[in-house]
Amino acid sequence: MRKILIILTFTVFAISLPAQSVRDEILSNLRCSASNYMAYPNAAQHEMTPAPAGKKPFYLSHYGRHGSRYHNRAETYEIPYQIMARADSLGKLTVLGRDVLGRLELIRQDARDRYGELTELGARQHQEIMRRMVRRFPEVFQDKVSVDARSTMVTRCVLSMENAMMMLSKMLPTANIHHNATLRDMYYLNQQDRRLFAMKMDSATKVRYDAFAQRYEHNERLMRSLFNDTAYIHHQVDAGKLNYFLFKVASNLQSTHMDHELTLYDLFTDDEAYANWKKENAWWYVCYGACPINGGLQPYTQRNLLRRIIQQADSCIRLEHPGVQLRYGHETVLLPLVCLLEIDNYGLQTDNLESLDRRGWVNYRIFPMAGNLQLVFYRESPEDSEVLVKVLLNESEVTLPLKSKYEPYYLWSDFRDYYLQKLDTYVEE
Repeated sequence: MRKILIILTFTVFAISLPAQSVRDEILSNLRCSASNYMAYPNAAQHEMTPAPAGKKPFYLSHYGRHGSRYHNRAETYEIPYQIMARADSLGKLTVLGRDVLGRLELIRQDARDRYGELTELGARQHQEIMRRMVRRFPEVFQDKVSVDARSTMVTRCVLSMENAMMMLSKMLPTANIHHNATLRDMYYLNQQDRRLFAMKMDSATKVRYDAFAQRYEHNERLMRSLFNDTAYIHHQVDAGKLNYFLFKVASNLQSTHMDHELTLYDLFTDDEAYANWKKENAWWYVCYGACPINGGLQPYTQRNLLRRIIQQADSCIRLEHPGVQLRYGHETVLLPLVCLLEIDNYGLQTDNLESLDRRGWVNYRIFPMAGNLQLVFYRESPEDSEVLVKVLLNESEVTLPLKSKYEPYYLWSDFRDYYLQKLDTYVEE
């Protein structure tokens, strides 16, 4: 019996280790709890796996999310402020509550009429990513390299592209740069699929998600720390709503200059910060991952983008000096694209939302502000028919669901065949 208990204890411990490691990572750096509001970590892999003998990079294809920004909507700042201001007018705030109201006032004033705008940090992120890209792959970024950069028509994306191009021009004044933002490219840079979008959070899926999220709704302590009247909390305050917006504002401060002046993370305990992230991680998985609860098809919203990447690569690798193709858009594209490619374990299909972080499905590792995917192509010479490709997610090597004796380098022929076949299995409406 004792032996059985030891085995069971070890098994439970072993199963819980990965989940604990994600929780520890979040609690050691609360910025991770911000999910898609996490500022780019600048933690690019320093030592890359050497390419097979004779193979050199010659072409790079990329998709990048815009850099750090303000929240898109005024309501994100106004809702928590108005809730707190009303309570203050009635004398219902604690000392901490009044202090938080003052912080919210400073934050909303800083964000006023800047909703959705790229911040100074967001501009620097793309400058530095480009700097590292040029230095890491000098064989691609040769003198007079041809660079084709495309952006969605959203201003923060255009400015992200322009900051990258400014750095590239500074480093390589002779580069031949073409950059544009046009409606013509939107069908693949930010594909809109009404059918799949309608399936994201249909009524049955919402019931499943809400039941999961409810297990992590523990707002009583936070409310008591902000308000001095229990009856007022129960009858006048939507605790879940206030918690949601306070955490959202707290999460995005790291993307603005206000990050150096104040914080809202001090309002949340370790368990509350982790719970807020846990709900968001599951929401992103359900809405953009291969979640079987709603059919597992959401990654196919990026089928046009992946097909475009493959078609352009097929055309470019025939050239002696194909150069670089850069695309700038949004996290709602980058995340499902990563899932469609099944990078690392992000093609995961499970109806157990509780198990996501334990199984390595961790949203902030995919799409921080300025998150990016780079496909780097290798060959010995233009006559070399054995073209290899390596994929970098946020400038670090990742694995693909392909067999390769060169991993993390893969035969381009294997890559294109696997994903074209996968795309062909999707039946259009």
